[in-house]
Amino acid sequence: MPGQRDARREEDKLRSDTRRNRRRLLEAVGELAREAPDQLTMQAVASRAEIGPATAYRYYSTVDDVLAAYVLSVVEELRDYSAASTAEGQPLFDSVVDKWVDLLAEHGPALVQLRSRQGYLKRLHNGNEIIVAMRDAWARPVRELLDDLGLPGEMLEYALFLNNIMYDPREIQDLLEETDLSRREVIIRLTEAYRGALRGWARAG
Repeated sequence: MPGQRDARREEDKLRSDTRRNRRRLLEAVGELAREAPDQLTMQAVASRAEIGPATAYRYYSTVDDVLAAYVLSVVEELRDYSAASTAEGQPLFDSVVDKWVDLLAEHGPALVQLRSRQGYLKRLHNGNEIIVAMRDAWARPVRELLDDLGLPGEMLEYALFLNNIMYDPREIQDLLEETDLSRREVIIRLTEAYRGALRGWARAG
């Protein structure tokens, strides 16, 4: 019936508008985080996205909400990469680390804007969406690394906790920007340090 078709078309247009506006807001927060992180406000994000502030607030209540959505999209990209990889053992872990550092090169300034007073494990146990996606991205590579090192799979949660510390976006950016270490040297040193931390944790247990 014509009335139903018109209503369906209007609903499709609203969904399309919603997807477009959300995408523009996420792109805007990423750009501003790179260019002017000290000026990150909801009004600035809406202006960069060429969306009225009232419309922007319909999608996200605060600039932290936009940042969280942006960070989640980056972590989900890592998760999808990890899930699709056919590598195993140490090569799988190394490839996911490479992908993570690539993502940080593009999105790092936005990732370091979002900080929490709660630690990794508390947020994981509370079901924080970003931390759960991060766990999903790293669980298989870390489990396979534990296998390669001959370490017990029961320490997976602690291994993920150590991984979160060792591969923190802020600290990786600091190493890349403030030292003479190349990207490859940063990855090699962090991974060797992580392997050592896993062995030390297991020995202490």
